[in-house]
Amino acid sequence: MIETLFFKCYYAYLLGNLPQTKFFYNVLQDEFKTKGSKNSLESYQFMELKRIRDSISSGDVSKRSWISELAGSVKGNPEPESMRQKDLVRKINDKKTIIQDILNDDLYLYNIEQPCPPYGFVDMVFMGKETVYPVEVKKGQGRHDLIGQIAKYELHHRLMLHYHLYKYVQPVTVCSSYEPHALDELKQSGVIPLVYSADKAELTIKKL
Repeated sequence: MIETLFFKCYYAYLLGNLPQTKFFYNVLQDEFKTKGSKNSLESYQFMELKRIRDSISSGDVSKRSWISELAGSVKGNPEPESMRQKDLVRKINDKKTIIQDILNDDLYLYNIEQPCPPYGFVDMVFMGKETVYPVEVKKGQGRHDLIGQIAKYELHHRLMLHYHLYKYVQPVTVCSSYEPHALDELKQSGVIPLVYSADKAELTIKKL
């Protein structure tokens, strides 16, 4: 019951619904006082509850409310992309050991063009020991629209936490370059921006 209430509270918070967040947080508090213990939730869940408590205190979950406006914007099957984009995604996977070093995690490729309903398809998903990494790839420059894209894919994976396939969600972007403002926004949002460079012989990836 306690974990169920946690996810109801957490998902209301992710979707920017302050009244529901407050309601489930208060119910969770009451349930925890009577039946809870330090083992009722995992450490990462207690960390999220601290963030939720701070948001309730400030009354500010509005930064997440824009997500609901995009929920009806459903993409069908991904449009066919040029082989260059698909080749780039495969080459990035070929450099998985470099990405593992950057992320300090053991990775395997879970899927390419992973559906994230109702938000579309993320280019790649890596799975680590306890973390899932949705990865959005751009052949060219990362611009302002990338911020919304990767945020939607992050949200989708956070809304799947109750399946216990992973504990953490870490969004990643891979672009040839970034607009300065977009790069700042991505970093502030907790996204890890990677940059690639390629020639006919080799593709290199590094963290900005």
